[in-house]
Amino acid sequence: MQLIPATPAPEFREISGWANSDPLSIKSLKGKVVILDCWTYTCIFCLRTIPTLKRLQEKYGKHGLQVVQAHSAEYHFATDHANISRALARYNVRTLPVAFDTKNKTWEAYGNMYWPKHVIIDHAGFVRYEHAGYGDITEFEPVIAELLEEAGNKPSSSVDYDDKNPDDEIFDTYGMHFAGMAPEICVGYSRMRRFGNNQTFRPDEPSVAVDPGTHFDNVVYLRGKWVWQREGVQFAPGGKETKPAVIMKYNSAKRVHGIMGTSDGRPGRAEVRLDGNSLTKGQLGRDAKLEENGASVVDIEWPFMHNLVRTEKPEVHEIEIIPRSDNFVFYTFVFG
Repeated sequence: MQLIPATPAPEFREISGWANSDPLSIKSLKGKVVILDCWTYTCIFCLRTIPTLKRLQEKYGKHGLQVVQAHSAEYHFATDHANISRALARYNVRTLPVAFDTKNKTWEAYGNMYWPKHVIIDHAGFVRYEHAGYGDITEFEPVIAELLEEAGNKPSSSVDYDDKNPDDEIFDTYGMHFAGMAPEICVGYSRMRRFGNNQTFRPDEPSVAVDPGTHFDNVVYLRGKWVWQREGVQFAPGGKETKPAVIMKYNSAKRVHGIMGTSDGRPGRAEVRLDGNSLTKGQLGRDAKLEENGASVVDIEWPFMHNLVRTEKPEVHEIEIIPRSDNFVFYTFVFG
């Protein structure tokens, strides 16, 4: 938690909608201590913070705390109200007010350059603290208690929990960061400069990717016909390759996730293989399943972070994501 010079909190800007609340403003929130959570549902660190924020609101809401989430967009599909609402349901965000910052104007007003960022605003409407990235409840509580006391709303000593941090399905599904874990890799040309394939792909045009056969750790390779787009790669039907794929040999992970969607908004499907084999029942992530023939697949009904693989211990594998529908789009590998 970083103490910063007190400055007036900027007003919410160009909010296109609200969930779980009537429209709010910084002015209307004066008198309360506010945690403004600048987040996006495609950021794994943002997801890991949700249980902490829910617990803080539950614990200190009666003493004058208000958590407000401003959902901004890392990918264009995350500007769609229906997708944001579906994410709120998926991650059980049903009580916290959520502002749809679809143009990222509130995100920019608070000087953000990353997700998540938490801005702590005192009862007089001044920004007092900032917190970057994932944090557990012990990082927030001293500051919240201090600002509530300033507002004359000292929390009762009887408010307590047996455990300091909440248990939540989010942690079980997406896992936690650990030293040596494989890095997140976005495959769109806005952030990725090249693939492991020994060839050049033209942005926004179909290209046939030739798999070199040898794969280095934590490098993404393509096989088959794809269109390299700003935010991801879109499968291009009609190539000669019978097993087109997005491939990555990851050096260490317990959880493997893929941010995936479709080009036309209709459902899609992809096959998931580890080291050339279908997943076993023990390796299936929350969003993967086995077909009757034993193939492991994931159904893609909307664009979000699909949990594909889960293991009890960190493991090394090569994962292949093979499109089963012509509308398949792959954005990012994420690990836990």
